[in-house]
Amino acid sequence: MDKTAVKVLRVFEYMCGQDSPLGVSTIAGKMHLTKSNVHRILRTLVSLDYVEQLDSGLYRPTLKVWELGTLIVSRQDFLQVAKPHLRALNQLTGESIYLATLNGSEVVYLDVLDSKFPIRINAAIGGTAPPHASASGRLLLAYNPAFAEKYLEKALEKYTVKTLVRLPEVKRRLESIRQAGYSINDGEWREGVCGVAAPIHNAHQLGVAAIGITTLKERAGKQAMKRFTTMLRDVALRISRELGYRG
Repeated sequence: MDKTAVKVLRVFEYMCGQDSPLGVSTIAGKMHLTKSNVHRILRTLVSLDYVEQLDSGLYRPTLKVWELGTLIVSRQDFLQVAKPHLRALNQLTGESIYLATLNGSEVVYLDVLDSKFPIRINAAIGGTAPPHASASGRLLLAYNPAFAEKYLEKALEKYTVKTLVRLPEVKRRLESIRQAGYSINDGEWREGVCGVAAPIHNAHQLGVAAIGITTLKERAGKQAMKRFTTMLRDVALRISRELGYRG
């Protein structure tokens, strides 16, 4: 073990745990080091931008370590994190389960687990859905306002008699989704098909993806949809927690 590296890291960890800037003497006394040793350590940390020296002569940590931490968190693959949760939900409900995100002007399915029932919903990995007419799409619009603003500039296609295409109605629906924390589709993209979607957040972005359940309306009554919604929100939150979300 490199003793010098250990000293540098321990001094830095100690500084990160303090509420106020520190002087050389204080650090030396607390860490049982000589002042000359602490000076060298601080010069190294300052040169690498982990620590800054104030006009008062005292030292404090910078946000560099936080920046590096967010880079690590951002590399978490939400598809891989979500996979075991998708499988568990699929086995528990028997219904089609999917993970989706925004891609261009569409919703794209990153993973799809088919229903166990003979009559099932046709969805495939890599398949797409219209954002304004699907549960996951409206959810992602609700949590990505910049994308939603641009998307809603164009005329919206009406897929069924229930599809909302008037801008005021769509905007009210998006606001209600943000308030509720989930999105429901009741035959608005395909006749007789219903579903619910819940948001997946990571450490620095809300609504980075959506997890959803799709089923046939004749198979799922109000109580089933209510149960699916509760289950889905719980699973989405667990996935989000694993991705570093702390909201």
